[in-house]
Amino acid sequence: MRYLIAETSWDMMSLAQDLLDVGTLVSRTDNPEDLPDYLKSGLADLLLFDADHLNRNGVTLRGLRLAAKQTPIVLLSSNAAPEHKASWLADGADAVIDPCSSATEIQGYLLAIARRALGFSASQLSYGSLSVCLARRGARISDCPIKLSPKIYEMLEYLALRPGRLITRSDLLTHIYGFGNEPETRIFDVYACNLRSCLKATNGAVELETVRGAGFRLSLHAPPAPIAA
Repeated sequence: MRYLIAETSWDMMSLAQDLLDVGTLVSRTDNPEDLPDYLKSGLADLLLFDADHLNRNGVTLRGLRLAAKQTPIVLLSSNAAPEHKASWLADGADAVIDPCSSATEIQGYLLAIARRALGFSASQLSYGSLSVCLARRGARISDCPIKLSPKIYEMLEYLALRPGRLITRSDLLTHIYGFGNEPETRIFDVYACNLRSCLKATNGAVELETVRGAGFRLSLHAPPAPIAA
């Protein structure tokens, strides 16, 4: 997952660092007026914004929602009145979180909101013998851990959240690297080779296809395994 954070306060800066410390992909900006452009790029799976900075510099919740389309918007507020929270939710926010909550609790909330927006009710994605745990940022085949580098895990996670869908190299580049330190897109052929080697252990149930000139697709040849309640 990649979160977009407007660092307009110490609380937001601290939260961004907490997320980075646990391996979450984070894009940061200290110019809230740039948020609509970031959102339109499809860069983020979730936007975090300090509610105290709404309606400043032309940034409104309705404007963010218009730019975000289906991207979840989470507001941080420690002392908002209930009627303000209700108004924000009515105008397009998906949640209002107290920044005084523990970092672990906030991380759990954000992951739950982001994955549900993509259509997943649980943090473990199971496809045949392959399981991807979003919360632990790891993968297993037949309950045996797969050794993946952080970047290859991010590629697998992105594809696993969009099974059967063609994902372009540009999509992966934007998601995994953001807008900084971007390598050549050929790096994903290297990642794909490593990932494809790991997926052989699924005995063909899950395959990584390379669509020449287009991108990659995680193809499933077995129905998703049921997730225990």
